[in-house]
Amino acid sequence: MPNPPPTTPHRTASGSVDPAYFEALYDTEADPWDYGSSAYEAAKYAHTLAALPRERYRHALEIGCSIGILTERLASQCERLLAIDVAPGALAQARARCDGLPHVQLQRATVPDQTPPGSFDLVVMSEVGYYLAPVDLARLRRQLARRVETGGHLVLVHWRGETDYPLHADDVHRAFLEDEAWSVLADEAREAYRLGVLERS
Repeated sequence: MPNPPPTTPHRTASGSVDPAYFEALYDTEADPWDYGSSAYEAAKYAHTLAALPRERYRHALEIGCSIGILTERLASQCERLLAIDVAPGALAQARARCDGLPHVQLQRATVPDQTPPGSFDLVVMSEVGYYLAPVDLARLRRQLARRVETGGHLVLVHWRGETDYPLHADDVHRAFLEDEAWSVLADEAREAYRLGVLERS
């Protein structure tokens, strides 16, 4: 199980978790969720990669890359990979981890306000959606429907525990599963987390 920091996050005007929450966490602790040592995270990363419908992708986007552990592994299946996060401290670690991978680009950005433009055949969003208020998740959902090319894939992975975040994992996944822009390839709700694989219709 993940080890979420105890600090209650501040909210933006829309109700999403304030990006400053993540910046402060990584300023005080290098790996606040124990991504590098957690057995839960290791198993989840392996499941995420095994769930990818294709062996190779042309241009992928990872939303919420944190310190880059999944980024480094995902890079081996992508010709180009753009990984974004809001916290400079996390991105600094991700850049060090992905040093030597010239096809990986790391960028500071928030969603939905700074969702990168472009066309992608894969988007991976792990442990991000529940930080967004419903109105912001709806914006992001519409953005991704425009950015993922027809036949491209969206992979969602979220912890199912109780938090004081704006949404629960099941709320996040349900919003995408019920969106007619996507065909559902897989939807697996385990006790600890939920993993969904969708294809752009």
